[in-house]
Amino acid sequence: MVIIISNNRNLKEENIFECEFEYVDGDFIDVLYKVRDKVQLGYKLISHPLGASIRMFFSPVKSIVVSDNNCQLDLRSISIIESSIEKYKNTMQNRNIDYSNEDDYEKIDIELLKAVFKEIKNLKS
Repeated sequence: MVIIISNNRNLKEENIFECEFEYVDGDFIDVLYKVRDKVQLGYKLISHPLGASIRMFFSPVKSIVVSDNNCQLDLRSISIIESSIEKYKNTMQNRNIDYSNEDDYEKIDIELLKAVFKEIKNLKS
């Protein structure tokens, strides 16, 4: 079972990915914390919690894909989410979240999710 954990309002209104969706009422860091909680319950990261661009750290919007791992702890996922939280905190300690471009970040977030689901589909074939 694949789950999108996100604070993207557009996905909340219409989940176009035909999978389970959990909305987080908060910012990027709140999504990271929710994903960490899921990983500690035995879920596995499917998409990386951080974007490849430093500019995406300023986004208030984030979606992360996890899958049910039959309640087995995935040490790699735990390590990735914990280090991602620390990297995010360190990067943002002297910077501000860019709320003025939130609509654009929501669109970018959906495009990134499309790439994730395309890759998932390719791996299944």
